Amino acid sequence: MPIGPVEPSVISLVQPGRALEGPAAFRNPGSLKEASAFTEMFEGIVGHANATANMANAQAADLAAGRIDDIHGTMIEVQKAGIEMKLVGNIRNKVVDAFYELWRMSV
Repeated sequence: MPIGPVEPSVISLVQPGRALEGPAAFRNPGSLKEASAFTEMFEGIVGHANATANMANAQAADLAAGRIDDIHGTMIEVQKAGIEMKLVGNIRNKVVDAFYELWRMSV
């Protein structure tokens, strides 16, 4: 499953057209579904990045052992895995930053 552009509606914490009003909005049972959907999406992204990294490591080990001689393809796979890991790290950092920003808010 290749990672494509992320549509804003997929990661939006508030549904379009629905205002976030006061603490009652945080007790909305619908927000638990949205959080679950985000969790599933993030787990999918992390799982895909992990699978890509494992595949790149296996291909690099095969190249080092002499079982394959495709250095070009191996380097491409290693770079793709590195880019995906950086993406996952950046997403994690943004989520943590958003959490701390919400934590510092005065109610």
